[in-house]
Amino acid sequence: MSLTAGLKTDFERLLLRFQQTESVRYEEFSAIWRDMKFSTIFYGKMGKTDSRKFTKEALAMAGRYFSPPYSFQIRFGGLYLLYGLYNTQLCQPKEKIRIALKNWDEVLSCQEEMVNAEHFDAVYILNKLLNDKAFHFTAMPALLIYNRKRKKIPNEDVNENLREKSNLISELINAEALEELTNVHEHYQAMKHTISANKTQLDKALSLIRGNFVSDLKNIAVNFQQWQENKNMNLTDQSGIPVSKCEEPEEEKGFKRAQTLAEIKSKSYNSAIKVSRSRRHRQVKIIPDCTKGKKSPKVHADKKDTALSKKRR
Repeated sequence: MSLTAGLKTDFERLLLRFQQTESVRYEEFSAIWRDMKFSTIFYGKMGKTDSRKFTKEALAMAGRYFSPPYSFQIRFGGLYLLYGLYNTQLCQPKEKIRIALKNWDEVLSCQEEMVNAEHFDAVYILNKLLNDKAFHFTAMPALLIYNRKRKKIPNEDVNENLREKSNLISELINAEALEELTNVHEHYQAMKHTISANKTQLDKALSLIRGNFVSDLKNIAVNFQQWQENKNMNLTDQSGIPVSKCEEPEEEKGFKRAQTLAEIKSKSYNSAIKVSRSRRHRQVKIIPDCTKGKKSPKVHADKKDTALSKKRR
């Protein structure tokens, strides 16, 4: 039987209870930790070798909850769990938390989110672990030994209750997709003008989609993300600390932070679109030929396209 048999179940039970608090405060986590008497997991009758092996595997297992695909709140719980296990272990010198360099960028991005959301208790704990040199930075997540067959690492099943809910709208509607839609829409509108009998007003048969289709789609995406940010801030900003008269309520602070994030995302959508070289053939300029008195417009390609066509000839 493995030394860590049943440990994953205990970790997930602790994190599920922390998730039910709908908070990311460390005081909530520490209350659950003390209630479950979690520090006693190191009190088993084990030798020094087995105790060090058990501590190493426990830290490695807890470190998985500090990285994707787990939700924002569970990643906070994973950080608190690492902090508790590292400081209550019985090994001397202390066993360090193994972390690969490829995963360090995720830790830095999570730290940036903590600072922006003003979760200073989590920022303090992460900095405390760094100052105590609790992390062991490695090239690979698991230890590799030369000239030995690799052991097949079993796929760890992720608890669906702890997994981060995927945001399909942000995945489908991003800046690149909006750029492509804008180019296609402009090309589509230009082609309708060329085949329309009435140049001043398009035929109703050709008006199959809205003229401001792309802008409406962008506004819907921004409004949805703003609503989602407000919802997340309401869940994570429940600190339970009394507010003085001079301070703003936590709900107003959370709303302002969510509004700022939404404005940043809106600016990214509203950024100037630079058409790539592969899409320049879609740009059509309609110039009426007024010299000969003809009503039909001429469609001129871009100067660079005509130069390329001459070279090919």
